[in-house]
Amino acid sequence: MKGNPEERAIALAQYVLEHNATVRSAAKKFGVSKSTVHKDILKIADAFRSKNNSFLSGGALV
Repeated sequence: MKGNPEERAIALAQYVLEHNATVRSAAKKFGVSKSTVHKDILKIADAFRSKNNSFLSGGALV
């Protein structure tokens, strides 16, 4: 999958979650390497973790 790396990362994460897919099967489906899938999933996870931490430290739930 060529194009915007951020869009690819979101699409990969969505695919993995919706289909309970393995890194290997997601890589095959999107035509990328397993390391690309892993890197993109970590990118999305870090973004969610960062967003969650800023929400919690903002005093909303603390």
